[in-house]
Amino acid sequence: MISLVLFAAVIIGGLASYIVKTESSFFKLSLAFSGAFLFGTLLTHLLPEVFDSPNGGYWVLLGFGIQLVLDFISKGLEHGHLHIHRNRIPLLPLIGLFIHAFLEGMPLGLDGEFHEHHNHTSDGLLWSVALHKVPIALLVATALRSAQLSSWKVVIGILLFAMCSPLGNAFAIYTYFEPTYFLPLLGIAAGLLLHVSTTILFESASNHQFNAIKMLVVAAGISLSLFLF
Repeated sequence: MISLVLFAAVIIGGLASYIVKTESSFFKLSLAFSGAFLFGTLLTHLLPEVFDSPNGGYWVLLGFGIQLVLDFISKGLEHGHLHIHRNRIPLLPLIGLFIHAFLEGMPLGLDGEFHEHHNHTSDGLLWSVALHKVPIALLVATALRSAQLSSWKVVIGILLFAMCSPLGNAFAIYTYFEPTYFLPLLGIAAGLLLHVSTTILFESASNHQFNAIKMLVVAAGISLSLFLF
């Protein structure tokens, strides 16, 4: 179920790239919506769970720091920045994005062992990550096609991205991490996503200012995160 949702989100985004242009208002608003949903889920579900641990803040800071490094590598691809180079594969940005996707999938492999009962934290993380992947996959597909790659290379790039979070999930499960590793991994993932979500919210508007439509979209994303889980 987890791997299927994560994989499908990327495929949907990749297919949507043939219809939605990254310069369009629709894309920018959908990116803002996903960032707001992610931000709301972080504050109401993920971070409270992480801070149950006395060292939770350190793990969040570590994740935030890791994302700063990945941001340097990926040139901001995780939060909607697209730098097009004709006839050139954006290799470093893709590597940074793939590492990010792998890390954010890891805690999803341990939550069932950590909690004896159903917990909404795992649902919040899964659907936040999946929703965020749709516009980012659209961006990746656009970047690959803009580099004038052949169709099969574009498909391979999208499939590799689609596999990263499920691979992180599988790695956490099949390497038999102790359940006590769940909160540290969740904290690292939360730090990654905190950086990404706040950057999306403040950089997806011109001059870093909110207009009325974006305010409504952001409010809708945060509201959905409050009532969905």
